[in-house]
Amino acid sequence: MHKPILPEHLDQALVSEQMLSHPFPVYERLRDEFPIVWSRQWNAWIVSRYDHVEVSLKDKVHLSNENRQALLFAHMSQKQQEDLSTLRHYFAQKDVIGSDPPDHTRMRTLVQKAFTPKMVAGLKPRIEALADELLSEACKKSAFDFVEEVAHPLPVILIAEMMGAPPEDRPLFKQWSADILSFQGSGITQYETSMVAQRSLRALFDYTLELIEARRKDPKDDLITTLAFAEDNGQTLHRDELLATCNTILTAGHETTTNLIGNLVRELMLHPDSWHALKADPRLIGNAIEESLRLDAPKQRNFRRIKQTHTFDGVVLEEQQMIFQLIGSANRDPEVFDQPDTFDIYRSNAHHHLSFGIGIHFCLGAALARLEATAVLEALLRYTPQITLSEKGFTWQERQQFRGPGSLWLSSP
Repeated sequence: MHKPILPEHLDQALVSEQMLSHPFPVYERLRDEFPIVWSRQWNAWIVSRYDHVEVSLKDKVHLSNENRQALLFAHMSQKQQEDLSTLRHYFAQKDVIGSDPPDHTRMRTLVQKAFTPKMVAGLKPRIEALADELLSEACKKSAFDFVEEVAHPLPVILIAEMMGAPPEDRPLFKQWSADILSFQGSGITQYETSMVAQRSLRALFDYTLELIEARRKDPKDDLITTLAFAEDNGQTLHRDELLATCNTILTAGHETTTNLIGNLVRELMLHPDSWHALKADPRLIGNAIEESLRLDAPKQRNFRRIKQTHTFDGVVLEEQQMIFQLIGSANRDPEVFDQPDTFDIYRSNAHHHLSFGIGIHFCLGAALARLEATAVLEALLRYTPQITLSEKGFTWQERQQFRGPGSLWLSSP
């Protein structure tokens, strides 16, 4: 059977600077001409249409999250892989994301105890206080970088507090998160950034182990204690599962929420009519958040390991290959969303986006991320209803897998 391979010029576009700031024309070409295609640059299959992405995200028979990261290192030399043994060993372990049933079912049941609706709702006063505190300080300046002053620190502070870390250690969490995620930022995993990620991963694990041991001796009302003592029918999280879960909560919870908040405020500043509509009717905040999640998915792509050779819409996907699901493309599929490149806070089906995933791996922290974004918008409306985009504008962070402003300068009258 014919194997559809992406043409060289379009394959090169996947690793170009264009993918950092404006990947959507490439996505459109993929959807229209190459909906299921092999990329030599990414060494993986790519699916880009909404229906294909949705189906593949739900597929737990043919596709796997277990040990999928190992495929990212396959192109490296034996020596480089040996140098990265700690990082590779970690990603070979199972956590709540990197696992399949029945292990995934067991771990998700345990980790959900830290993200129950009651526990998330209990964080609301603290999140609102943090948003007020950060914005009131930022707005003392005539212009400020919203990402640096608000969007980045808010989720970091919250996660550090949830884990029971002291305030002086918050910068460590920020650095570790950035380093650990950096090696996945481009289409092909780089040796140098992987070494940086490995060093920070070791530091995070050492730190987390100390917290875990301290909480087992002296339990507190924090996330580490909840996870360390979580039990369901006699089942608990093993040491490596607990460490991996803490890393997932730090990196996934921090990165995606920062991007969500940054993307949301950026779109509102670029669309003053929408900002004025929110001021007139704050009940639109929820839909504005969903529309931002749709338009600019904080995580642009997901990837999975093909664990069983099968035919997908006429194309044979072979065992042990990788498949990239382009969430950022699916969310702009005109077959599902009318005028998909338009930011429309009145869109009736914005909540059909796939930015938090779908199926068994739907994001555990989705409600928390939405709560943080809501708190920030409400605080912005209170403190700076006349805020605008500064002449300095914005920049994009330099990672293809994630989409969000690296800086976003706002002017406060």
